[in-house]
Amino acid sequence: MRGAVANAGIGIMCKAVEMSLVDWRRQTAVNPDGVFLLVKYSVPAVRRAGGGSIIITSSTAGLRGSAGLTGYCATKGGVRPFAKAVAMECAAEADGIRVNTVHPGVIDTPIWAKLSGSGGALRADRPERGRQNRVPLGRAGQAQDIAKGVLFLASDASNYMTGAELVIDGGMTGGTRPRWS
Repeated sequence: MRGAVANAGIGIMCKAVEMSLVDWRRQTAVNPDGVFLLVKYSVPAVRRAGGGSIIITSSTAGLRGSAGLTGYCATKGGVRPFAKAVAMECAAEADGIRVNTVHPGVIDTPIWAKLSGSGGALRADRPERGRQNRVPLGRAGQAQDIAKGVLFLASDASNYMTGAELVIDGGMTGGTRPRWS
């Protein structure tokens, strides 16, 4: 396995009209700028190594809007077409580099606890009330659920994938589950 993973990200929970320019710039400095820098410096190294996989972590917030996370949505959404463009550049070079994105949903991590205001109460076995209905599988995902997707994209099992988006969200972007008993 050769390649790199851009996984850094910050989320500042704030309405667009209340967000300061300082916070907006802080978020863009980490989210899209971090992805750009990883690509800029890892693509040549992966190319010299004979090819491999570049994996960029976005978010389901990069696929759709979420009130109170406007800056996060914008920055995570922005890395989607960036990754696709880099995938096409690498394909044009025939350098053996594949570039794909991963889009986690509600994952039981400290960043989610901070964003959701749950103070760490969000757990896979006890999802927040309301979250259960928004995640069709009825629970938060675990970090290892995302790690397995990243390992798949890094492996030869995904050797015909580039410019693709792997959504790992318990069904959140698929729709809503019925309220049947």
